[in-house]
Amino acid sequence: MKKVVCLWILLLLCAACKRSEVQLSGKFENASKRYLLLSKIYPDDVVFLDTILLLNGNFSHTVTEESVGLYGLKYNDTTFLFFIAQKGDRLAFSGDAQKLKKTYDVQGSEETRLLLETDRKLIQFHEKTKEWDAIPYGEGYEHLLDSLYYQEFNAHKEYLIQIITQHKGKLVTLLVFYQKIRGNAFFDEQKDSVLLHEIYTALMQTHPNNIYVTDLKERLEKGY
Repeated sequence: MKKVVCLWILLLLCAACKRSEVQLSGKFENASKRYLLLSKIYPDDVVFLDTILLLNGNFSHTVTEESVGLYGLKYNDTTFLFFIAQKGDRLAFSGDAQKLKKTYDVQGSEETRLLLETDRKLIQFHEKTKEWDAIPYGEGYEHLLDSLYYQEFNAHKEYLIQIITQHKGKLVTLLVFYQKIRGNAFFDEQKDSVLLHEIYTALMQTHPNNIYVTDLKERLEKGY
């Protein structure tokens, strides 16, 4: 009888572990590296988790996630792929390793696809405005370029607001709020406090015990 009970408990534990697992898999074309570095990104730290082997560009790995978290895959010193994983997710990555930031794709997580979309928009914004740096300034031209830059800046900010309002209760909205370009934030915690509180209120309903949400709660209570 005791053996039956122990076996039943083990089966329950195994089932619970399965529900908390996140399956990662991928296929990167033209991969020259033999491994990826997996880390979890916490509110105040980045913790290395594991080394994932790349066999002919293919990989498979499992992580344990009790809620929803932000992770990073490091391919080389300049290429980091960020993704959001929720327990039970099965994420499939793909892309050309020689130009991974511009070509990689992820299936299996709506939040990661939203994060990828906003990252791609940011890259487009950066590349467009970077071209202006090569234009020699003439008299009055600097003011014109600054004006064009802030037009693009405000247009991107409006796009981010749409993402936030259309996907309330998702962790990606918090990450979007803190997106930056060249060190400049699109939102300010004080000036955009109404929007930040809306994000927080929605996340408290969907992920009340999540580490990123509780961190935000503490910072809001302290006045940032």
